[in-house]
Amino acid sequence: MKFFHISDLHFGKMFFNISLTETDQRFWTERFLEAVDAYQPDAVVMAGDIYDRKLPSAEAMQLFDRLLTGLSERGKYVFVIPGNHDSAIRLSHVSELLKTHHIYIAGDISREMMHIDVGDVTFWLMPYLFPKAVADPSVLDRQDISSYEEAAQALIQAQNIDRSRCNILAAHQNVLASGTAPEHSDSETIIGGLGEIDYSVFEPFDYVALGHIHNAQHMGRETVRYAGCPLYYDFSEINRSKALTLVTVNDKTDIRIEKIDIELLHTLKQFTGTLEELLEQGRRMTDMDRYYIQCVLKDSYRPPHIMERLRDVFGDSLVNVKIFREDARSVSYPAADGGSRKEAAQRSLDESFLQFYHAMTEEVADSEQEKLLGLLLEQQERRSGEYYDEDKQVPESDSQELIEFLLKEDGQ
Repeated sequence: MKFFHISDLHFGKMFFNISLTETDQRFWTERFLEAVDAYQPDAVVMAGDIYDRKLPSAEAMQLFDRLLTGLSERGKYVFVIPGNHDSAIRLSHVSELLKTHHIYIAGDISREMMHIDVGDVTFWLMPYLFPKAVADPSVLDRQDISSYEEAAQALIQAQNIDRSRCNILAAHQNVLASGTAPEHSDSETIIGGLGEIDYSVFEPFDYVALGHIHNAQHMGRETVRYAGCPLYYDFSEINRSKALTLVTVNDKTDIRIEKIDIELLHTLKQFTGTLEELLEQGRRMTDMDRYYIQCVLKDSYRPPHIMERLRDVFGDSLVNVKIFREDARSVSYPAADGGSRKEAAQRSLDESFLQFYHAMTEEVADSEQEKLLGLLLEQQERRSGEYYDEDKQVPESDSQELIEFLLKEDGQ
């Protein structure tokens, strides 16, 4: 038995302000189907976060349809679970019909996890779980479950697992290895220690196909493994491999893992230096179209027309510029137009405004302008009641501070 383990496709994702759906993600989908032709796996396991948002775009849904149709045409078993970015109900729509084509998509958490026998192997599908969902009367009816680890352990213990067979689990969780967290990237939505589950909970399973973490790695044992996301979704991943994970099951004690290279439409490149150094590095590039580029500007002063000059050299390959402050704080300025509401919501308000200022003026805000923005935002937070539960008005001292700052800027 051979299967590809993939996860975190995030169809519909924006990379900075670039839509990847019809470009990099479609390119990857076709190369993946070619890899299926070349390596002839029996199955494909997709461990969650198929879509980037719970209400996916029409283009993202069409791309997933292309992937499923391509695998069905090739006669492959397909096993899919929803991740925290997916809507379980929407993802599992018409799942009963899809079963007739050997495509199995888990929906909401239920007491008996969906499981499918293929030869001597049983595939178990565990959707992204919350403690309350597992404790619900319709599932385990347990009032003593309060943590993610307790929820996962209780749900697994409730299953009738035949240990004589080879058991494969697909799961989408934040898994630790005896207290050690996985190596994260900045493209994930992981908040502190939310949802942590120790790998030992998965002891009944011979291989655990994990999703949720975007860096490919094993946790605790070689056969508890994150496949990682298939494309580069953040510059923190620049040195990470984006190979496919091919799993060969000979028997319960002989499971082999192989990394398969796959061609990508773009990889990442980062340049660091003064503006003139960045421009010179760009002029020396001969294969710029193969990359999404981030420039990290480290000038001791603010050169004029930064974005315009960088765009003249890097063109559409430039997706982001970081400008470091003396206080070691940095602000990113996406170089492309557009963007999604979801992305805007994930950015802090000050960073969103600074990016808007750049888009309107083609200039980067200076430190005094940033200070003014900070004063305005602080007063707005206070007006919203974040600091003052009773009095929603901005204190007179704060208003006076803002007036004095504005008067100083006008030279009065």
